[in-house]
Amino acid sequence: MRSNATNNGAADAKGGRTRRWRIPVALGLSALLAAAGTVVLKATGSAAPGTTPAAVITSHNGPLTSEESRKATRIAIDHPTSRRGAAGTGRERNAAGAAGAEPLDTHRPPRSPSKSAAPDGEAEVQLYDYASDSLITRRVDLRSGKVLASGRRHGVQPPPSLAEARQAVRILLADRRLGPGMRASYASATHRKLTSPAQLRLQGMAFLASRAEGVKGARQVSRCGAHRCVQLFVRIPGTQGRDGGRWIDTSRIVIDLSARRAAVIGL
Repeated sequence: MRSNATNNGAADAKGGRTRRWRIPVALGLSALLAAAGTVVLKATGSAAPGTTPAAVITSHNGPLTSEESRKATRIAIDHPTSRRGAAGTGRERNAAGAAGAEPLDTHRPPRSPSKSAAPDGEAEVQLYDYASDSLITRRVDLRSGKVLASGRRHGVQPPPSLAEARQAVRILLADRRLGPGMRASYASATHRKLTSPAQLRLQGMAFLASRAEGVKGARQVSRCGAHRCVQLFVRIPGTQGRDGGRWIDTSRIVIDLSARRAAVIGL
């Protein structure tokens, strides 16, 4: 799937300050309760409309095949520049802190006005480098295995990948305030323990500090935008509710993936 590298994130609402805080699913904004020093995340029964992935087209001048995308990503991550990273930051890192920038999107490069098709055998890869908090775009040649061009921008936050959303859940579960409430919500709905993000259906959106302007707790997320921050929509699959799953209300939680911490805002 393609993602647009914009500062609006995955689903940034339009309008005034109040409307920007309304999440596009009925998550029950009052469901975050403070009890004995622990924030409890209440599961709700409403669901957001699902999205259907675009069909993979194997035409050479159409979207990249799965194999082409994997190959392009490997070329981009293994490029010698990734070992040097940005000035003063060392090797590029992914959301988990491991070597190599985080893959976000891979697609056929835009065709030039003078050509009727995208460049033959080329792919464009978007990566996020957590060592320098920068978005990297690399154009690669699938035939030669070489990187043809590489650029880096700061303060640009595309929608998070599934791997980033799962990393955000790990940060939530490790949080002493939020982890117990999230586990309790899952156990209440399923009678099972929550041990892995893979047990949840996740959607995410990039979060910018400007969206918290004037809201209680805004200082906790003041670096979001320069940092990689996300908000999550978390569904418990197989539980009662429309589209086959109940939602855990995480609408007031922002996870700073760069700093590896979570904040509760607006309470």
